[in-house]
Amino acid sequence: MDGATLRFGNNGALFRNAMTWWDHQTNSVWSQPWGTALFGDLKGKALTQIPSNVVPWGTWLAEHPATTVLESEQPIDDVRYRPQRLNEEFVIGVALVDEAQGFRYSVASREEVINEFVGEFPVGVFVNPETRSINVYLRRPASPAHDTSVDLPEVLTFEAAGVDRVTDAETGSAWDTVLGAAIDGPLRGVVLQQLPFQSSWDWAWEFFFPQTTFYRE
Repeated sequence: MDGATLRFGNNGALFRNAMTWWDHQTNSVWSQPWGTALFGDLKGKALTQIPSNVVPWGTWLAEHPATTVLESEQPIDDVRYRPQRLNEEFVIGVALVDEAQGFRYSVASREEVINEFVGEFPVGVFVNPETRSINVYLRRPASPAHDTSVDLPEVLTFEAAGVDRVTDAETGSAWDTVLGAAIDGPLRGVVLQQLPFQSSWDWAWEFFFPQTTFYRE
C-alpha cells in the first residue's frame, strides 16, 4: 500500500457477517470481501485483488508437485478440521470496476465454458467438473501472436474442445484453459489476462455487491 508492505491479522469482529482484518502498521480495520479499509488511518484505501484458484488438494498437487503448504498446528483428528463434503451451492463472483456478476457453480460446471460480459468486460469462465478447477479470463488477447501478420480479434468466443481445452470461434485456435494460452492455430502463443474471482454463498455475494446480476437469472 503506497510502497509499504502491510501485515494483517484477524480482527475478530464481523462486518456484514464476514470477517475483518487489522493491519499491524496503522491498526486500520479492513473488510475481507472488499479488501477495503473501513476504519483507521487507511480508511477508504483498497488492496489489489490478485487471481487465485480454488481447487481440491489432489488437483493442485498434481499440477504443482513442488508446492509447499501451510499446516495447522491443530490436531488433524479435531472435528473442526476434518475434510468436508464437496458442496456445489456456491457462486463464482466476478467484480470489475463498478460491475459484478455471480455464476452459480452448479450451472458453470454443467456448461463448462461460459462467454459473458461483466459490464463492458468480456469474461470467460472455464470449469472442469471432474477436477472442480475454475479459471476466469478476460476474453481479449493480452499478447501478440507468434505470427505478427495475424490480426488479433478484439473479443474471443470460446467453445469446449476436450478436457481443459477450448477453441475460439474467430480463428479456430486451440487454448489451454489452465494456462490461459493458445497452444495451436493462428493465435498460438497468445495469452489471456487472468481475472480474480471470489467463491461465496449467493446471499453473501449479493450482500457485498448489491449491484450484482446472476448468470442465467
